[in-house]
Amino acid sequence: MNENIKSAISKFDSKNVLGSVELFSKQCELAWNSEFNPSSHKATKDAPRNILVCGMGGSALGAYILQSLNIFTVPITMSHDYNIPAWVGEGTLVLAMSYSGGTEETLSASQKAIERNAEVIVITVGGELKNIAEKNNLEVHLIDVSANPCGQPRFGVGSMMMEILKVCIDHNICNLKKEEVVAALAELSNYKINFESVWAEAEKLKNKIPVLIFSEHLTNLGRFTRNQIHETAKELALFHEIPELNHHLMEGLTFPDTNKEKLYFVFFESNMYSAKIMKRIAVTKEVLGKQGIQYMSIRMEGATPLSQALIGMFHSMYLAYSLALIHEKDPSDIPWVNYFKEQLNK
Repeated sequence: MNENIKSAISKFDSKNVLGSVELFSKQCELAWNSEFNPSSHKATKDAPRNILVCGMGGSALGAYILQSLNIFTVPITMSHDYNIPAWVGEGTLVLAMSYSGGTEETLSASQKAIERNAEVIVITVGGELKNIAEKNNLEVHLIDVSANPCGQPRFGVGSMMMEILKVCIDHNICNLKKEEVVAALAELSNYKINFESVWAEAEKLKNKIPVLIFSEHLTNLGRFTRNQIHETAKELALFHEIPELNHHLMEGLTFPDTNKEKLYFVFFESNMYSAKIMKRIAVTKEVLGKQGIQYMSIRMEGATPLSQALIGMFHSMYLAYSLALIHEKDPSDIPWVNYFKEQLNK
């Protein structure tokens, strides 16, 4: 690590966000290997017909990542609201997810799911959501916070993601085998990030609007990366997927004229993408070149879709962290989110 990076970390990282990023692999392993008492659903209920994940911000990101991997054998839907869809009831597995345990939207949605006799499982650090679970005799997965020293929920996503996997494998609604998860975690653990290389990627994005491009099994890694850049780097980022963007976005690049100076496309590419997607990426780059818009590619590493997603999350956290320091911002600060919550509580 060069001296400029070390100096920026010392000056701006007041709550050891880097420690949380560095411990991402450890966090995932702790959650996966934590003691888990399977629920009694197998003896008393049929397998769930569908899954609803209730969570806001970072608490729901792990579910999105897993959704893109196409590993669930029943439909999975995410909800970011005080309410829940009309179809939720008996036969629905509801994962109530709040890192803090105090997210008001998730608390409200959880109560409604309980009232509709859905099977509700809580994933949290504690707080009021844990109290609701205990009052209603619900299954609770408590997050180990030791591998997230900065305490920010968005850096606890690995724990919550692994707990989702454990629940869904236990319910026989996930076609990933435990051995495949263990192998992916081992690959993540052995992966060595090139901090200076990621820093160089982030420097290209300073004072730009990153347009993050993902596809297929990595699609919702785009959502994760966008949110990390928003909260950690305090920079606006956009997220689009191929092939959907090819049907509209390219026509929207002409105006305003400042697009050529402000937009910077980032293609997150995988050797596992289908031939059709790879061709679309190549032609999309050609269109950007003709319009004078900058772009770069970041190659996703990993031997399986799950390991690519995990390593991609690790890379994206480093990218957002680097961009925060380049902007001379504390990566742990979320002043506008905090202001918004203060105003709501008045």
